[in-house]
Amino acid sequence: MKVYIISAKKRKTKTHDNIISFVQRLSHEAIFKLIDSQKKTKGSDDYDLVIADIEQASTALGCAIVMAANERKPVLCIYDEKLKNRADMLMPSQEKYLRYIAIKAYNAKNLEEIIKYFIEEKDEQMRDRFNFFVSSDISNYLNWVTFSRQQSRADFIRGLVRDQLKQDNQYKSYLNNKNNKK
Repeated sequence: MKVYIISAKKRKTKTHDNIISFVQRLSHEAIFKLIDSQKKTKGSDDYDLVIADIEQASTALGCAIVMAANERKPVLCIYDEKLKNRADMLMPSQEKYLRYIAIKAYNAKNLEEIIKYFIEEKDEQMRDRFNFFVSSDISNYLNWVTFSRQQSRADFIRGLVRDQLKQDNQYKSYLNNKNNKK
């Protein structure tokens, strides 16, 4: 999963480095960007979710957050609990964005827990769906599996793919090479 980490601060902080490191330890790709109010903010489909440091208020940061929510990307807005409550500064007027935006105060002890929970929760929600065509003999077999094993077609196929994942040494090698490059 690609995690886009954004902030309106003037420079990258130790907290940002900690977030990047933690996201990578969770085996996700971390992309960090300082949002500059002087430069045009572009939307991007090249990430799965956003972690936004909202300690420094910025119109450009707010726009980036709303653009991500508009693209149906989950956004975790975080701020240090020592600061005054920032939750009210970001609430979009349109309710459709609220399902994509979470705002959390953190401290040094719970920051990783907040991020881990958010990523795991969104990872569960973000599933790929695809349809495919099968011949009548495969369809008949899947119907039989559904009836005789009391198992849905999707669960049966998912199980077959998971079994293949466990046995596929070429794919395991690919994953190892990919993780070693990080």
